[in-house]
Amino acid sequence: MSDVSIEDQFLFDLQGFILLRDVLSPDECTALLDVLYHLELQSYSDEWQAGLPADQTGRPTRETNASHQVRLNGLPRLDPIFDQLIDHPRILPYLNAFVGDPQLINTWSISKDQDTPQGGWHRGVPTSDYVYHQGEIRSRMFNTVYFLTDNGSEDGCIMALPGSHKSNLDLNWSQYEGLDMPGSVAVTGQAGDVLIFSETVVHNGLRKTTTGIRSNLYYNYVHAHYNVVMREPTNIHHFFFPSEVRDRFTDSQREMTRWMEQVRWGY
Repeated sequence: MSDVSIEDQFLFDLQGFILLRDVLSPDECTALLDVLYHLELQSYSDEWQAGLPADQTGRPTRETNASHQVRLNGLPRLDPIFDQLIDHPRILPYLNAFVGDPQLINTWSISKDQDTPQGGWHRGVPTSDYVYHQGEIRSRMFNTVYFLTDNGSEDGCIMALPGSHKSNLDLNWSQYEGLDMPGSVAVTGQAGDVLIFSETVVHNGLRKTTTGIRSNLYYNYVHAHYNVVMREPTNIHHFFFPSEVRDRFTDSQREMTRWMEQVRWGY
């Protein structure tokens, strides 16, 4: 029997996402933000990129290519404070219920300042990677977004297209600005809330028009049958955690990163 309520199962299957309230306390958000903002000010040599083929590059640890935005990749590599979110007790039941055998594939943060432009409408995997069969929901790729600050409609919050995890037709996503996308909604919440969604859902980020910084953390999971290494070969560095990182993990966290034991990556 699932540890997730039938109401949450119903809403997730109907929409492709749900928002969980008050997952993190104000003190937890503050502690995470303090570390995050310190890390965002650092520079990173990214020497591992020298191991890639000469004609290829991976994502740097710190990305500032989007205007008024800072993104950090591979969070547990950067500080142990981020370990606790790998198997957060409020989120883990949903991972087990909706993924089945979840493995952490990717972690990143995004901090937006005023005038950060909207992103691009996209989905991470095709709709065939979401199924309901014999009473079980299975999403092959699953995202969790921890709101460390308030995510209002003017704060560059996430937009989602409810039901698009089951849609049979696609639009030319690039033609639609913000909530002009038919059926789209702004997913708003308070610091401490967590948005969980199937990566088969079409989603985007709104333009930020308010002052101050909006910061979210993203933990992305796949089913254990998914070939993580082949998804983005040039970004394995951020996906993979070396032994000095995994050695500090709990048994549960090691179980949710066990795919890393089968990978050879020396950077």
